[in-house]
Amino acid sequence: MSSYIIILSSTIDSPVDLQNIEQVITGFSEVLSWSVDLEDCDKILRLSCTRDIGAELMNVFSQASVNAALLEVFDEQGRSITAEVS
Repeated sequence: MSSYIIILSSTIDSPVDLQNIEQVITGFSEVLSWSVDLEDCDKILRLSCTRDIGAELMNVFSQASVNAALLEVFDEQGRSITAEVS
């Protein structure tokens, strides 16, 4: 199965922040897997998805008051996709 990779930075300061992010991500059936690097200063989120859900994900994060920034989206061939997110 081909997948898109979505890279985001986030502000995770507490277990509640991580729980809010998890609730948003699990609401997307397109997400195959995800991880967060809590050791990184940018708290990098990496999602593997069946399609590019970057813009939709940012909208839902915003509605849930989750601070995150879309850094990059890679298509199934590993090419970077330029995403315009408001």
